[in-house]
Amino acid sequence: MNKETQTMMLVPQGSIEAYIRAANEYPMLTAEEEKELAERLYYQEDLEAAKKLILSHLRFVIHVARGYSGYGLPQAI
Repeated sequence: MNKETQTMMLVPQGSIEAYIRAANEYPMLTAEEEKELAERLYYQEDLEAAKKLILSHLRFVIHVARGYSGYGLPQAI
């Protein structure tokens, strides 16, 4: 499997419910884990660390998006 295929597998296909299920599968990080990953990204340009940081925060993205539900903005395409 090439890198492009692996990256596409990270993006859930289908409904918003599928996206939420996929986001909930990624573990939340402790403060120590987040700091260690951030340092690896900053000092070593470790893209795997960046990926873990991004994926672990998808739940927060969903939380923020739901906060705008009363403004008439669509949440699913």
